[in-house]
Amino acid sequence: MVRPVSVGFDGSAESLAAAAWAGREAVLRGVPLRVVHVLQMQTGAARPAPGTSAEREWAESRLEVAQEQLTEAHPGLQVGVDRVTEPPVRALVDAARDAEVLVLGSRELGTVQGFLLGPVSLAVATHAPRPVVVVHEPPAGQANGGGAVVLGLGPARPYDPLLAFAFDAAAARGAVLRIVQVTDGEPAAGEPEPRGGSALAEVLRPWRERMPAVEVDEWLTTGSAAQHLLEAAGQAALLVVGRREHRHPLGVGLGPVAHAALHHAPCPVAVVPLG
Repeated sequence: MVRPVSVGFDGSAESLAAAAWAGREAVLRGVPLRVVHVLQMQTGAARPAPGTSAEREWAESRLEVAQEQLTEAHPGLQVGVDRVTEPPVRALVDAARDAEVLVLGSRELGTVQGFLLGPVSLAVATHAPRPVVVVHEPPAGQANGGGAVVLGLGPARPYDPLLAFAFDAAAARGAVLRIVQVTDGEPAAGEPEPRGGSALAEVLRPWRERMPAVEVDEWLTTGSAAQHLLEAAGQAALLVVGRREHRHPLGVGLGPVAHAALHHAPCPVAVVPLG
């Protein structure tokens, strides 16, 4: 079964940026692109009132713009469009089930404030059964290519879903895979790195053997995992983090590292479910 790259689209500037990124990703992976056209995913001052015929016409015109841009940039790319009427979160989570990756957009608030991840995108990134990539609207978003793929590894396994996604992403781009793992152990006397380096090397060994063309750069350090990941993502093409279910009084949410990455990393962020 060939899974497409899918992208949530509502006509907003951030969804146009997400569609452009998704088109490049589909070409890199050699798979079709599926545009999931969802009205009312986000609202803004530039769009007509929700539910009106003017809004539907506006959304269709924006979809035509996206299709023209994708066709011009990638003449051989197979692009399909699904127009969905069910609630946005349900529609996008369902779309993710059959996708290689689901791509969503977010808006820049400013260098200090970070990025606005709307309630739909946040809910989908939290609950989707497949990887979700969140892309920022220009000028913050980075195109495919240029920079490393950065992977954050937490202390708890399983690592295989994360490693599979990150190695594939680095191989597709011909990029360095930079793996950042933050441990609690301080370096022993005479050791250049925190304890745990040998354990990380053992985890990576079968993946290095399976994909020897991918250059791997290991960062084993101590301190704040979110801070180190954001520093490593400064010039990255893609940041990859895992998602486990974290329960709090308001329900199931993302962990603090994934939450910080989605709201503050300057590059696209992939959230990979770990089961």
